[in-house]
Amino acid sequence: MSINSEYQIENRDRYALIRFSGFVDASTVVKARPVLQQNVPAAVKNFIVDLSAADFLDSHGVGLFVSLLKRAHANRGHIIFAGAGGQPLSVLQMVGFNGELVQYVESLQAAEGFLGGK
Repeated sequence: MSINSEYQIENRDRYALIRFSGFVDASTVVKARPVLQQNVPAAVKNFIVDLSAADFLDSHGVGLFVSLLKRAHANRGHIIFAGAGGQPLSVLQMVGFNGELVQYVESLQAAEGFLGGK
């Protein structure tokens, strides 16, 4: 059950920005996934996922992030988790979100800096 969950999706020049607040769970993902599929062009190679306001991440959220990682990999891009902490960061690390295509940074500004040369 979601408690005060929200998301925003923006297409930027070099990436798609997805911001989550509250719970990233089944009810959030069921709303966000079709918006991502319809509004983020297939050629987008980089994703910044801002989790600085997220309090909880479950397997549905992880599944959504796996989908983003597959798209990034197919387009030789990256997925960058900005501001992840607490339980969401623990879950991401526990399930093995790491490697060349995945970065963790402290802030949205740091994520944009990482993509500066990409």
